Amino acid sequence: MSNINNHEVDMNNKQIKDLYSIEAVQDLSHEAAATISGGSVLFLGQADWRGIKLRNAKRSLGPFNNKASVYWVMGSGDWIVYSGKNFKGQSRRLESGSSGRLGHRLYIDIESARPVRN
Repeated sequence: MSNINNHEVDMNNKQIKDLYSIEAVQDLSHEAAATISGGSVLFLGQADWRGIKLRNAKRSLGPFNNKASVYWVMGSGDWIVYSGKNFKGQSRRLESGSSGRLGHRLYIDIESARPVRN
């Protein structure tokens, strides 16, 4: 016989009475969620140190186009950045866990980015 009743599941309604009473369910921080989902990347501009944090592919960085100078890849996934919108132009792979300057050549030329899916 299953021990499903130990987890407060009402078999008549087939619903969990208290989701957070189950051991495996817990709140995740944004950083932990980013790690689980494949990561995120943070870009900062040199002039004012303002930035943009991505968790999903972005066809255009909008007002942040051509302003990134520093990056930080958080979580378990690599990212590819592109010099043009819509993932076109020169590309560079940023590895998981890495951070640093984007280099003089790409300093003002990042307009789109996407995570690498395995």
